[in-house]
Amino acid sequence: MKATIIKKGDIRKLLKETRTENKADGKASVAAKILSDFGQEVVFIKSYDGEDIDLKVKNVKDEYRYIKVIRSNKGFFKIASFDIAHRIVGNRTLFDIIMESEKFNSSIRGEILNMVNFQMKRRAAIWVLFDSEKGTLYPLNTKSVIDIILHDLEYRYERGMIDKHVDIEVPTTFIENFWARYLKSKNKTPHEVWRSMIV
Repeated sequence: MKATIIKKGDIRKLLKETRTENKADGKASVAAKILSDFGQEVVFIKSYDGEDIDLKVKNVKDEYRYIKVIRSNKGFFKIASFDIAHRIVGNRTLFDIIMESEKFNSSIRGEILNMVNFQMKRRAAIWVLFDSEKGTLYPLNTKSVIDIILHDLEYRYERGMIDKHVDIEVPTTFIENFWARYLKSKNKTPHEVWRSMIV
C-alpha cells in the first residue's frame, strides 16, 4: 500500500491543486481543508490510490482517521454498488427475498445492513462527499452513509425499481439537504462536525 505523505507545509501547493482539480478526485480539497482548519492538531495525512480508503490522518493524540472521498459526477454521488443477486441468505438470494416481500421490513433492512457492513471494510471511516461543481465538502460518518443507502433502496423498492445489481447514486441536492438537516438536528456548525471527526 504505497502512500504519499502530506504535511502542513504542503497547504499552498494543495490549494493551488484544488483550483485546477476539475479532473481530480477531491482528495487534495479534503487534505487542504483538514490542514488549513486543523493543522496544529494534525501530524500528517497520507494519500492512497486504489485502496479502500483515500486518506489517513494522524492527529496529535496519536489517533488515526480513515477517509473515503467520493467526487460527484454530473450532479450525482455514486456511493456504492451492490450485487444483491449474489448475496445469499439461507438458501435464497437477497434479491429474491426483497422481490417476494410485501413490504420493506426490518428483516430486509437487517440483511442489507449485513451486506453493507461486509462491503465497507472500515466501519469507522469518514466519508467525504465532494461536490465537484460547487466545491463543497460534506463529511459523513458510516451511520449516515448507511442511512442514505437504506433510504435509496427503500425508495427503489416502493417504485419497483430494484435490480439484481444496484448502484447507489444520489443527487448532490439530496446530500446538500441531508447535510443541512444533520447540522440542524445536531445543533452544530460544519466546523464543529469536522473537528469532532478529525481531532
